[in-house]
Parts: sequence; C-alpha cells; structure tokens
Amino acid sequence: MPAPSTRPSTWAALLAAWTDFARSSAALPRTPEGDAFRRAVPAIIGLHAVTFALRDLDHLPPSQREVGLDTAAVLIRQYAGDLHEAWRGQPMHPEVATLIEEAKKELAAATNTGVEWVVTTDRLIAEHPADLIAALLEAGFAGDLFVPAPGVPLFRTCPCAFARDAKGGPPSQQTLRAVEEFLGVTELKRSPPRRQRQAYRQFDFSQGGPVRDLVILFDSALAAGQPLLVPAILAGEPQPVPLPIRGANAQMELPVEFE
Repeated sequence: MPAPSTRPSTWAALLAAWTDFARSSAALPRTPEGDAFRRAVPAIIGLHAVTFALRDLDHLPPSQREVGLDTAAVLIRQYAGDLHEAWRGQPMHPEVATLIEEAKKELAAATNTGVEWVVTTDRLIAEHPADLIAALLEAGFAGDLFVPAPGVPLFRTCPCAFARDAKGGPPSQQTLRAVEEFLGVTELKRSPPRRQRQAYRQFDFSQGGPVRDLVILFDSALAAGQPLLVPAILAGEPQPVPLPIRGANAQMELPVEFE
C-alpha cells in the first residue's frame, strides 16, 4: 500500500489523505509486508507531515524557522528509524524508501534557501567586496554570501548575488540593504526565498571565446566554464575574493540561458 501522495496543496487535503490511508491499513492482508505497513502507519504519516511542513518553513519568523529546522531534522531521523524497524528482516517497500529520501531532500533544500538578486539592467559590474565583507561581519552576519566576481560583467536576468542566514532562509533586512548598496544598481530583482543558483560563463574557443552564461542550481553537477558568483562569506567566515581581472569589463553582451 503506497503512502499518501505528497502533492495535496493544503493541510485539509493532506489530512483527508492521511485519514483514508490509516483506515485502509486495517484491511491489509496478514502478510509480512501487510504487517510492516500496519506498524509503519504512524511513522509514514509523521514523515509525510514533516515533508509538507518544510515547504511552508519560509513563512515563519527567523527564530521559529530555526526551531522548525532543528525539529524537522530530529523527526526525520526518528520516523526513518521507525520505518526501518517496521521492515526489519525484509526489503522496505520502494515508495516508503522514496518518502524517506524526499523528506531528507526537503530538509536539505530548506537549509539551503536564501535570497537571490537578479540583474535587471543591460549589465552589472561589481567592485571588490572587501568593505561589504567587513561591514557584515562587524554586524554579526553568520551566514553565506555570494557576490559577482569583481570586474566581470553580468548581463540582464543573470543572478548577481545570493545570501542566506546561518541555517538557511533570508538574512536580516540590514544585510539585504547592505548587499543592494554594494551592488550599486537601483533596479535589482530580489527573489523570495529560493534555492541557490550559480552562473557559468561558457567558452567555445573555435568561436573565439565566451558564448553564453549558463544558470543552474548550485547543488547540481558542476558545469563547464567560469563561475560568475564567488563566495565572500561562508558560515560567517570571510573568504578570499580575487582582484578584478584586467580587461574583463570589456566583455561583450552574452545570452543568459537557464537549465
């Protein structure tokens, strides 16, 4: 018997699915797998609830968000342990194994969300972020910050910065304003909380140099090319940022593509 779908979009719809799931478990055959599902019903419902709740985490205040993340991590370990115990001595049902992996992925995604800025002008060229790094660290920023490689032009629709708090989610308004002042462009698109992306400048030397900027999720497989966003602060620690490359600001406009 499969676990309830993770697609319902409201708690009411999900509660109905859980209720039907719990009732139907009583009719399972008296077989090893049927017995395992009956033992696993509370853990399956609990794990599904945690997965669903993690998707709403960014609507919480920062202090509650951090507590929610810690609680979710504890519950996922607990429910996964209960499920492995229910299937002890026999292969776990593949849909239940998938449910455990989905919960872990949702927790990782929640931990890695933050605020992204996107270029809305023809091009953006950032200076070296030394002063920004010093100011944020002095203000107590303990999260992660990625900024444009100094002196390298970024083009319209390309991500140009990303910041997240120490345990994921948006940093303080003070941090957001400092980053926007550093970028120095009045027309910037700031995203709601989202997973981090990276942009790579890709080259085709048969055509004489760079041909496009490719934007992909940061935790995807590494793409070929030059990363355009560089870490300035990681877990509250300053990172070495290279000085501008001479002549890089002369780069002609490139198409920005998304994968």
